Amino acid sequence: MENISNQISYLKGLMDGLNFDETTNEGKIFKAMMNVFEEINDTIDDLYDYQDELTEQMELIDEDLAAVEEELIDECDCDCDCDCDCDCDCDDYDDIDYYEVDCPNCGEIVCLDEDFFDEDGDIICPNCKQPIEIEFDCDCDDCDCEE
Repeated sequence: MENISNQISYLKGLMDGLNFDETTNEGKIFKAMMNVFEEINDTIDDLYDYQDELTEQMELIDEDLAAVEEELIDECDCDCDCDCDCDCDCDDYDDIDYYEVDCPNCGEIVCLDEDFFDEDGDIICPNCKQPIEIEFDCDCDDCDCEE
């Protein structure tokens, strides 16, 4: 940016040194062009200042977000590998099983958790909003399902 400012200053000095007559057609054109160059330079300076402000704000937001992430991660004071007796429920997320089902209507893959299968009602594809029929074969020995 400094290079552009220097070049505009050089051109302005060159025009002053050559004693352009601003009353001639050529002089009017050169003066108008110089005014446009200075306006462009000022606008670019403003954009650089605005960019610097945005960069500073983004860095502050990034620091704040990092602090929030750290607070959320450290929410459980038990330093979990979750072999503890606290009521933090940290291990609950490891027990969630997800199932991938191909929607027969639109062909998209729908991810469902176990709770989805326990609910009464249809499973609705979030993509095409059509019901998905699932035949669930239980292969466990622990339940009283009909095989």
